[in-house]
Amino acid sequence: MGDNPRRTPPLNASMTTRQAPEIFQIPLDDLDPAGLPPRGTAEFEQAVIGRYALDYAARGWQAVVAVDDAFVRVVAVPERGVEPKAYVLGLLQNGFLEDALPVLEALDGMLDDAEIAYSHGLCLSELGRPAEAVAPLQRAVELDPTHANAFIALGVAFARTGRADEAANALRDAVKLEPENAFAKRNLAAVLMRSGRAAEALPFFRQAASLAPADPGAQLGLAQCLEALWPSHVKEAAEQYKAVVKRFPDHQAGEMAEEALTRIGHEEMRAAVDGGLRMDAVMYMQAAFDRFAKLDQAKVGQIVMEIALLGRNGLEINKPAVRYTLENLDGEFSGLALLAYMHVGFRMFDPKGDAGTGLDREYEAAVKMRRER
Repeated sequence: MGDNPRRTPPLNASMTTRQAPEIFQIPLDDLDPAGLPPRGTAEFEQAVIGRYALDYAARGWQAVVAVDDAFVRVVAVPERGVEPKAYVLGLLQNGFLEDALPVLEALDGMLDDAEIAYSHGLCLSELGRPAEAVAPLQRAVELDPTHANAFIALGVAFARTGRADEAANALRDAVKLEPENAFAKRNLAAVLMRSGRAAEALPFFRQAASLAPADPGAQLGLAQCLEALWPSHVKEAAEQYKAVVKRFPDHQAGEMAEEALTRIGHEEMRAAVDGGLRMDAVMYMQAAFDRFAKLDQAKVGQIVMEIALLGRNGLEINKPAVRYTLENLDGEFSGLALLAYMHVGFRMFDPKGDAGTGLDREYEAAVKMRRER
């Protein structure tokens, strides 16, 4: 044909029992002008349409050709070929985003189809181009104001481009259409929380977590929102973080929950003494120095590891009445005592490392007292 359109690839064995269509668009600037009337005239449009239509007719294919100010778009289907819309949606479902995008661009330019516009926008968003995704997604919701998934995708695209108010509005529309959609509520809650509106976000996180108990993102989001409402909801936040650690121990959400529990513990520990030095922790560290001096390094390492594992579910560092026992060290210990022991043991292996306990000042005081004895 003189031009070099990008051909669509075969999809999979089940679909290639029928031949794939060819769907593409070409900028008019890239056309070979030889034999064409002046651009912008009706004769030019008819000549371009005829060029592609006749080429495919000679192959026994049916072709639809459309020309606008910028592109010529072609959808050509062989006899007993795959229906174009089914083909491109199949590409998306099988993860061939780069292959699907030019097909979607062509179809979206030719058809008033909400599903095609939605898929076009979603494909751009998944390829890391959210700013470009906004226009086709807006077109999708204009074509079908009941398309909840298009509103969700539009809200996500707005959020990724820093348009928080527009994101919240789109996601609210999605929630109105599908009140039981956990993904819509989770994303709405996240947008509100990132905008500093944690109190407004909380009921949506609660609903999302209830609707999707197996979704680590919803469960972690609820905990983070509760923490953001410090101090009124900090106890509930800690309990929710513990639940995330327990339910998703091998997921990134579980790791983030562990870090949050440590952070909350540090804040509560400092609040208990108005930000001052925890002398009880200093004393526990003195005891740890004495006990560890009698043990070999490997044994100390086992103790540190055991405390760290125990701490994954959170240690009650401000409740001395709550006691813990270890397999590798005799006695009963408070949560703060275990934290102090772990800090001392960690520093024995890495004197300049961060033990993650928030007890650096107490450790320095304990070391100084030990030297002065």
